[in-house]
Amino acid sequence: MAWTLVPCLKSLRSEFNALAPARDKSSDGSIGDSSHAGQKSDHNPDETGATPYEDADGRNEVHAIDVDSDLRKSGWTMLRAVEIIVIRHREGRDDRLQNVIYNRRIWSRSWGWTAREYTGASAHTEHAHFSSRYTTAQENDTSPWGLLEADVTKSEFTAWMTEWARSKAGKEAIAQAVLTYDPGKDASGRIPAGGIVNPGSDAPGNPTITGSFALNRAAVAAMLGYEIRAKVDELLKGQNSADQNPG
Repeated sequence: MAWTLVPCLKSLRSEFNALAPARDKSSDGSIGDSSHAGQKSDHNPDETGATPYEDADGRNEVHAIDVDSDLRKSGWTMLRAVEIIVIRHREGRDDRLQNVIYNRRIWSRSWGWTAREYTGASAHTEHAHFSSRYTTAQENDTSPWGLLEADVTKSEFTAWMTEWARSKAGKEAIAQAVLTYDPGKDASGRIPAGGIVNPGSDAPGNPTITGSFALNRAAVAAMLGYEIRAKVDELLKGQNSADQNPG
């Protein structure tokens, strides 16, 4: 009877391929060999009766894949990929897997996705093992696994942040953050770098002020300065007129 891999694991394998196109595939696998056939394993097709669980359909499906640990991609290790997938399951953002095994450790849905020592015959150092659940919704869910979301280069991040900073929402957020920044004193009683010293009489209890308050005070001071200058100019003009016409 022909077999097929469950759709969710096809999508996981495809996501690894998209993340690391040059990765080593020499220890990739899905359907089990003769050593698996003699015991209950997710690598066995589920219509053989040699799987730990049963699903609701009559399709002869395999519920496990092995992905070679050599991703051959800068900044990436299999451990990083495993951690992303496991954390998503632990936090409830994904629920398609039953077990993950890698480098002598196993994470399982059965105990909340914490790591335990794996003592099976294979240490799983050459590849990571991913077993899916046997429930129909999870088998057929081909939504993203989060690996590509985490693959952001420095140049991509810079471009996105620049685009955001130039947007209306970005400008508003940056302006609000800058103008409302008021650090006060640090644990040593010093004013941190970037803090605007409060020149007012309330400085002992309020050592720094926000940028918006400082700008407001500067604007008020400038207005008063212009008024004083205008008044001085007016007085000087009157004085000059009196000097020229002493009566």
